Amino acid sequence: MQKIIAEEKQEEQKNIALKSAFYFTKKELKQMPELLQNYFTIELPIPVRQKPNGVFEARFRKYGLNISVSSKDFEKLKPKFLAALLHCNPPSSEPEPAEPAGVPLFESVSMRWLELKRPTIKQGTIEFYESLFHANLLPAFSGRAVSEIRQSEIQSVLNFYVEEGKPRTALKIYQTLKAIFEFAVGDEILEKSPMRLLRPPKYEEQNGVALTLAEERELILKILAANCVPEVKHALLFLLYTGIRRSELASARIEDGFVSVICAKIRKGYQERRRLIPVTPMLARWLPDMEFERVRAVNPDALTQAMKRLMPAHHLHELRHTFITRAQECGVPREVVSVWAGHAADGTQTSNVYTHFSREFMQKEGLKVIYNL
Repeated sequence: MQKIIAEEKQEEQKNIALKSAFYFTKKELKQMPELLQNYFTIELPIPVRQKPNGVFEARFRKYGLNISVSSKDFEKLKPKFLAALLHCNPPSSEPEPAEPAGVPLFESVSMRWLELKRPTIKQGTIEFYESLFHANLLPAFSGRAVSEIRQSEIQSVLNFYVEEGKPRTALKIYQTLKAIFEFAVGDEILEKSPMRLLRPPKYEEQNGVALTLAEERELILKILAANCVPEVKHALLFLLYTGIRRSELASARIEDGFVSVICAKIRKGYQERRRLIPVTPMLARWLPDMEFERVRAVNPDALTQAMKRLMPAHHLHELRHTFITRAQECGVPREVVSVWAGHAADGTQTSNVYTHFSREFMQKEGLKVIYNL
């Protein structure tokens, strides 16, 4: 009886994972206007969530688009989303109409703030701000003179997202609005910021955990059995056995027994640098089957959604936690693993500035990372 219950539970979890996103076919992509075809690919997942009442919801808030559809039938969700997409107004590159003289609107002040930040922040951060503007800020404050926006209105917006169970979104809105209004004060558009007495919403960042050996074994079996293109499978394995971030995959190279990647956490304006991770025995067993150029080209969002489908209780970044944990469990010193991960080895100047491990030493340490699954 317990075995039957376990199998039913496993089947239920599998069905939930399969209904966590959908993808467009090439035929469906060709139905879209050319501008929209540039935004969607056959590997870009449209995330789906199931509400407590059983209704499925798909939303896409990016590139100036704001589409949301829902259905009790998962199979009807994609056709409804596609219909909404084909009838939406694609984002226009035409300039916005000029605002009345002497009345700076919220959107113009916000865009001015972002344009001044643009040279100092990465493209991914710019896209995040643009998405936040279109999905959350402009619907609340568009068309309003920046001087007319009151503290109570901002608090109401923050409360709405907290009550919706989205404290992280509320915190991002708070942080962005605080920077925008401080910019307005500094530029003498406002005398004082309406944010000055507001407190940030409480949000505790959830730290990832490493997969157990049993979970790692389960993940590999699911990857091998998954109904997806080989490069997505191989990219998941590559992240699992290198510990690189998903944003670093496109820069990865394999050369002379090492994986070389451009560190993603270098701020714009700082010198770009590569770090080396030795090809461990755990990675070496998979490399002969990989078409590495295709692996490097995999859309990071496709990997995130694939991990969500395969292991609903874990997220993609936890592959990085797993690699770092396994390496230390296999006896690699923490300082060495930190260098592989792209972290400061420790808080001392000796370690961070003056320590340079040789390639031969790192390859020797890499050979330790071997274990049975």
